[in-house]
Amino acid sequence: MELSLENRKILIYGATGGIGKAICKELKKQNAELFLIGRSKQKLTPLADELEIPDRHSFQIDALNSEESLQKIFQWLGPFKGEGFFAGFHCVGAGHNQRAKEISYEKWEQIVNLNLNSAFLFYKLLWSIRYIKRTELVYFGSASTDNAWPKNSLYGASKAGLEYFAKALQNEVQTDNGRVWLYRPGAVRTQFFDQIKNHLPKEKMIHPQQLAKIVVSNLIIDHDIHFPEIELLSGSNSF
Repeated sequence: MELSLENRKILIYGATGGIGKAICKELKKQNAELFLIGRSKQKLTPLADELEIPDRHSFQIDALNSEESLQKIFQWLGPFKGEGFFAGFHCVGAGHNQRAKEISYEKWEQIVNLNLNSAFLFYKLLWSIRYIKRTELVYFGSASTDNAWPKNSLYGASKAGLEYFAKALQNEVQTDNGRVWLYRPGAVRTQFFDQIKNHLPKEKMIHPQQLAKIVVSNLIIDHDIHFPEIELLSGSNSF
């Protein structure tokens, strides 16, 4: 039995990225009530206009990496809590293609904050404003964590940490009407791969809208059905 997403409040962190934007567009087709968080006001404003989302439903913040940043988002969402938010999508992430000996601590901290620490803070945010009858939380890991690739220590470590966190969290929240989804896509056709050499050609990568369709279709299936970890491999032609 499918659930309608019409007028359901849904929060998307990283709304202006390749995956985030595709998720927003797919959710808009379902007439969900969207709330967008992004780092760039210059990107948030045109996206909100394109999706016909009120300005007050978008929020710019440099990073979700501290209690202070968490409180700022709390304050923005306070007037909208109502009966609660049905779902949250954590769509931020950054890669880093460099040997460990060349990585500065500042860069390590930056990527870990973005890929892992913000995932914890986003959970804290969503769970404080959630719709208690049913709450959906979606994370995006990476199929690359199956192998220890050279120059992938930073990205791989942060994504592996995210994946463990998401799977452990699912075991905590399922008794509180919560579901945590962990998608582990292969190469997705976003700017992430523009600067990485010797990778798949773009026509072999997963199209962001293709990924979004799968994610949203899973979101509306019966609450008793759940695939907590879903791997989506690239390598075949995307539309």
